[in-house]
Amino acid sequence: MITTESIKAYLKKMPGSDSLLDLEEKEQEKIIFSSHELLKDHYREKDITDRAVALQVLYSIEGEDEEYAKLKRHGIKSYSVKGVSVTFEGGEIATSVIAILGDPKTKSAKVGRLI
Repeated sequence: MITTESIKAYLKKMPGSDSLLDLEEKEQEKIIFSSHELLKDHYREKDITDRAVALQVLYSIEGEDEEYAKLKRHGIKSYSVKGVSVTFEGGEIATSVIAILGDPKTKSAKVGRLI
């Protein structure tokens, strides 16, 4: 079963997790919760692992630090300031999570026959 503590334990072993672990306990829990909930919106709970949530947490923190996450959440595909242009591809789920759990856009129901 996935818990906040199991995700934190996994994150402590990963490089780049200092940005989360340096935050206050309440903020850590909020980010972990929102990352887990986001994955539950796209995948079945039984398929989600501590690793997937940890990778999503790092992806979320990185996006917030770079301030692009808000733009992506609002559906902005490209952004330009003073001659510098950025085009966003992908979505709010980390590509590393998609590699593990599959692309939620291509997942379909299993169809079979009952006899």
